[in-house]
Amino acid sequence: MGKPKIKIDIEADDISSLCSKLYLELQRYNAVRSFIDHTIEYMDIDALKDIERKVSKRISYIKELQTVAWDEKSAERYLKKLSQDAKKILEIIKQSERITKSELMKKSSFQPMKIAGLIAGMNNMAMKMGKRPVILREYIRSGGRWDIEYRLEHSFSELIKQI
Repeated sequence: MGKPKIKIDIEADDISSLCSKLYLELQRYNAVRSFIDHTIEYMDIDALKDIERKVSKRISYIKELQTVAWDEKSAERYLKKLSQDAKKILEIIKQSERITKSELMKKSSFQPMKIAGLIAGMNNMAMKMGKRPVILREYIRSGGRWDIEYRLEHSFSELIKQI
């Protein structure tokens, strides 16, 4: 791999002001970089792990923003690619709006690993199409036990109501 690329968006009226603005940006970049390098030397393992968690969370958020919302043509193409079992899961979640994994198991008569595999496959297919994941999940506490609650991604949900 090569060196990381730096992208700077600078507007200027002439070459002289462009050079001045570019020089200021480079100074700012180098100052921040040297501050980070110096600060990291004095951090303990817990502080570094906390930073790692925050960076990981931010990367996930940015990746989610980079995916594109669903449009009608893409949704139709996606639905054609689904297996019958995946369509069954999708239909149950669509009818319920929000459903826990245990309820989904009862309604579909699928085992938990099959449900997890189908949902992962459906979301992977969506991501490969450059779209947002179709089924979102959230861990919830219900009746003293942990469960997963599934719901459809908003832009996809709105489109399949029309189809």
